[in-house]
Amino acid sequence: MILRRMASLFSLSSRSQALFRLASVTNRSACRRNFQLTAVGRQTRDDDLFSSATLSETPVSEASKSTTVQKAKSQDAATRREQQFYELVEYVTDRTGRKRAVKAGQVRQTAWLRLFQLAKSSEQLEMVAELFPRWRDSGKEFRSIHAEAFIRRCEELECPTLALKVFGDHSKYGLGLSSLFAGRHMLHSVYDKRPLSDSMTVAALFGIYKLPPVSSDLAACSMLYVACLKDNSANARVVGKALYEELHKQVQDKPPVKAPQESAIRARYTEKPNIWLLDALKTIERVHKKTGKEWRWIRYWTAEREWRPRNTFTPLQPATTADHA
Repeated sequence: MILRRMASLFSLSSRSQALFRLASVTNRSACRRNFQLTAVGRQTRDDDLFSSATLSETPVSEASKSTTVQKAKSQDAATRREQQFYELVEYVTDRTGRKRAVKAGQVRQTAWLRLFQLAKSSEQLEMVAELFPRWRDSGKEFRSIHAEAFIRRCEELECPTLALKVFGDHSKYGLGLSSLFAGRHMLHSVYDKRPLSDSMTVAALFGIYKLPPVSSDLAACSMLYVACLKDNSANARVVGKALYEELHKQVQDKPPVKAPQESAIRARYTEKPNIWLLDALKTIERVHKKTGKEWRWIRYWTAEREWRPRNTFTPLQPATTADHA
């Protein structure tokens, strides 16, 4: 009996040990799985953090690289442009004048237009202007397109006095104010920001180069009148009075001008005179309002959609009794 009981005890202890070992193994496997899941979760979160940081950093680095590339390209373009300018200056210099240094090759008319565009400062444009006498000495003449392009470039580079200098000395430079378009543009470049004397010089050049009088052209007349309004001298008042009368008369005789609204059309060079005219008329209207002068005729002319006959700008008087009889 004793032996049987002892055997049963040993069998129970072995069972309990087996159960303990099984439980411990199960717990260890569960812990391992939990640890693995925790590690995987942490790694996933870390990966997400690092991946988001990498994604956020990538566009910044690409943007900085693209900015650097753009700057390098712009610098290269500026360098090439300057190199082309001086190469073309040398080419024109060697192949113009009374005694050409290089006999081979000729300078085309378009070379001047190219030089105007390549010049990126007033100093470079003046360098081009100093080559004009060599063109005249070669027996060549400039065309109206050269005058218009030169004036336009002078205005873009903010050196209108260079144009005054060149066109004011035709015997030296040989570039003439050969079109009304060029004359208008030259006046536009000085009337608003330069002293009245510069505008009066341009008006005198109209006569020297046998262009129509300034007072006969709506755009030129209005711009010169604005220049007079901004000057308080006695001469400005005298000239301004004559211009005002002529401007008022022309407005009544001509249909209204409409400026284009589309930016692509407004950018056309042929549309500029009408835009300059309307801008000048707006300035005249504003100054007249401020000084108490008549301005409504400008509003009537610029606002109406269809042209009305002369003298309809004056309000009609009410009919009298005799008119009804």
